[in-house]
Amino acid sequence: MRTVLRSARPALIGTAWLLSGCGDDGSSPDILTVTLTAPKQTIAVGEPVQLTAVARDVNGVTVPNVAITYKSSAPAIASVNSTGRALGVATGSANVTASAGVVTSQPLTLTVTAGAVAAVFMIQGTTFTPSQATIRVGQSVLFDFPDAFHNVTFQQRTGKPADIPQTRLEAVTRTFTTAGTFPFDCTLHPGMSGTVIVDP
Repeated sequence: MRTVLRSARPALIGTAWLLSGCGDDGSSPDILTVTLTAPKQTIAVGEPVQLTAVARDVNGVTVPNVAITYKSSAPAIASVNSTGRALGVATGSANVTASAGVVTSQPLTLTVTAGAVAAVFMIQGTTFTPSQATIRVGQSVLFDFPDAFHNVTFQQRTGKPADIPQTRLEAVTRTFTTAGTFPFDCTLHPGMSGTVIVDP
């Protein structure tokens, strides 16, 4: 049974064992286990948490400079980017794993609860997902920027929040204090648009 740690102490989620591996896929044959930890496993919508993955050899010694790939079982609930930063997207739970070649960690379960952020816009390729979100006055939305540069430029409306300049690998929040419809675009990628509807 996995125990969820609620303190700041990293949660050790176990290791994955490679019984045989000759490195045919280009991965290091020295890697025997990958261990994935997190400072906490319960986060709010819009809250990031940095995961840590460590690869070790048969002697338990850390193998340096290993390329790690992260994966979420439910990106619409908890996403994870190439640096291991997980983000709460919607309420629910998701399992995250870290891999070094063919060696994969045991899954780490992230539970996402409601918080101050009412909606999260993921940027996938040249698309905002979702393309539209409805919130209430005083609530916030979060834009999650991937490896590539994007921006968020709101059309001129009374009460629109500040635009977001070219950004990558960050999560940026904007709060809406006025009811109305607020279209926005990424001006770096024509046709990449979305809308925030703010109800009273």
